[in-house]
Amino acid sequence: MMRVQASIPGYKQIELDLKPGTRVSDLKRTACRKLGIEPELTNILLDGKRLPETSPASRLKSVRTPIVLDYLWARQLIVWGARGQNKLRTATVLLAGAGAIGNEVAKNLAMLGIRRILIADRDRVEMSNVSRMIFFQSGDLGKNKAEVLAKNIHAKYPYVETRAYRGDLENMPLKLYLDSQVILSGLDNVISRIFLTQICRKYLIPLVDAGIIGLTGRVQTYIPPNDTCPICLFPPNQYSNIVGLRNPCEGPPEQQTVPSFATSISLVSSILAQETVKIILGLEEYQAAMKWPEKTGQPLSSILFLDLKNNRYTPMNVERSARCIVCGKEGTARDTTKRGELMLKALRRRQPGPEETIRNATALREGELKIYLEGLGGTKKMESYSSILSRAKRGDYLRILAQTKNGELHESILRLV
Repeated sequence: MMRVQASIPGYKQIELDLKPGTRVSDLKRTACRKLGIEPELTNILLDGKRLPETSPASRLKSVRTPIVLDYLWARQLIVWGARGQNKLRTATVLLAGAGAIGNEVAKNLAMLGIRRILIADRDRVEMSNVSRMIFFQSGDLGKNKAEVLAKNIHAKYPYVETRAYRGDLENMPLKLYLDSQVILSGLDNVISRIFLTQICRKYLIPLVDAGIIGLTGRVQTYIPPNDTCPICLFPPNQYSNIVGLRNPCEGPPEQQTVPSFATSISLVSSILAQETVKIILGLEEYQAAMKWPEKTGQPLSSILFLDLKNNRYTPMNVERSARCIVCGKEGTARDTTKRGELMLKALRRRQPGPEETIRNATALREGELKIYLEGLGGTKKMESYSSILSRAKRGDYLRILAQTKNGELHESILRLV
């Protein structure tokens, strides 16, 4: 038996007992398993040089200094450890808008190690996009932005899974929203932002929203249901004027294009990505202890305005509006939806039966149940429990509606696991 020391500098050092005949590849897998990191994204270094994985580990017998585990995100482990990095490596985010902000945010999230990025945009690449959007080239002109960005992100960062959606947000399968731990908005019109805020409020999905005009920018983090939503800022008596804006930061309704600079895009997108990391790493702890973890920090609690020309970075506190069209007392998403999980095999048991299993999981005891299957193919109404059992698969969602005797409509979402 041979003992070897292995280290991720600045993070952790471990000792490994190796059997005779062990190769460097075996050593790497053992070390990575012990540290909770991915061996396929790790190299073994000795004196700064990569060790061939097919070479015998016995050559390390006389080595007195620790071998180095050169993990792709080794520098991030120093801050939030393997457990935190694993949260990023299992996270899914939805990026609404594949333009200037979308390109930069996607790059940042991929470099940080987010597992899956869903990208939605119906627009096509134009020549003016190429100078401001790193993943678009002149050969992409006329192609859908979401598809180009998804393809090029995965090509450069193959450890990131991407999916493109090229239609309107309103028509996108609900499953893609429900799959997302955070939704990021770089949208340039208010109507789509209203719709997106409704989805986030109703289904309790954190939203990070941003906009840019020239050298000014805005970032807001919204964690439903109690935060001020991005639409609370707009006076209710001015909605008819506001919905015509391409970007709500400023500008007249008839304005169709706005100035844009790579510098302001990069800054706003970096803040957007870091807010996303804070939520992914810290939301569970915050919900349990009502305190954000020190290692990640607290997300923005106000709207942050940035003015790169005059070097002004101003947080603005905005109270929730009781008259907000989304989250107000009469808002379109005033009621939130309870979410849970249901094991598919439990649904298939004869006892107590699928209806009773669903009622127990949702606490919807009154009224007839209307059940919809939410999958990548969109929404399908289930006419019978047998159709649910034959068509549902792991990762799909059941959206259940029940109307009580007094006419109240209650909704629940169950993810099938």
